[in-house]
Amino acid sequence: MGIGLNSAFLTRDELEALGFARLGEDVLIHSTAVIVDCSKIALGSRVRIDPFVIISNRGGVEFGDNIHIGGHSALAGAEAIRIGDFVNISHYVGIFTSNQDTSGRTLSHPTVPSRSKERTAPIVFDRHSGVGAGSLVLPGARFNEGSILGAMSRVSRPLKPWTTYAGIPARRISERQRDTLAEEEAYRASLPSR
Repeated sequence: MGIGLNSAFLTRDELEALGFARLGEDVLIHSTAVIVDCSKIALGSRVRIDPFVIISNRGGVEFGDNIHIGGHSALAGAEAIRIGDFVNISHYVGIFTSNQDTSGRTLSHPTVPSRSKERTAPIVFDRHSGVGAGSLVLPGARFNEGSILGAMSRVSRPLKPWTTYAGIPARRISERQRDTLAEEEAYRASLPSR
């Protein structure tokens, strides 16, 4: 089987050398991903981080198990991000735990000390939640179990469990089925015991 151009994921030895707070099994991080301050990042098992992802979050990031972060996504800010089991973040998603004041009343720029009051808040993704391509997740968003944000949407508030949202700002679209919970149970039973 041939390997495509630039399809290299880091080896286990390379991952261990980065000094993550926790490193589960079967972790795939593409070699083009940029990850800052690995000591504040805890990775569960079966986590996949695709090409050109940027993780630069001063508050740290905690990953559960069976998580996918799509290419060109960014996780950044000053507060913590917690990502539960079976979460899928699609491509080109921005997850930001901090917002600068862009009103023009204060100097707001990353190259100078800020005198503005930026909005910061943690972001939480409970299990089986997800975000569609090109969406923006802002400080204070909470994805309760099974909640989904559709593509090209924006959210900065808690989402109800097992509900799909979309739009700018995100609005409730429909309820979701919970069949995936039975599939999760069967999947977990199929995993080899360690």
